[in-house]
Amino acid sequence: MMRAMSKIFRSVFISAVLFLPALAGAETFEFTNPINKDLDQLISSVMGFLFGVALLVCPILIIWGGFMIAASSGDQEKTKKGKQIITAAVVGLVIIALSNVIKAVIWDIVTAK
Repeated sequence: MMRAMSKIFRSVFISAVLFLPALAGAETFEFTNPINKDLDQLISSVMGFLFGVALLVCPILIIWGGFMIAASSGDQEKTKKGKQIITAAVVGLVIIALSNVIKAVIWDIVTAK
């Protein structure tokens, strides 16, 4: 019984993946090659992606570090590890937040404006 349900679910899933884009009108999708962009646009695109990832990961790391501190039961090593995780997440978030300024300074130095 379980195998039959698994086969049915797999068939429905594959059908949905294959036919849903056609039903949604996605046949007009056009892929743009990121290499055709100039270097400044490419770096900005990559930085935008990394900024989005950082905005997802940093709060999770801060919560994880806080949980490690709360669950340490007085163990100094676990408390220290939790503080290190929180510190690294905050420093990473500050660096990502300042990344546009860092990129602009480096870009000005490299292009000698």
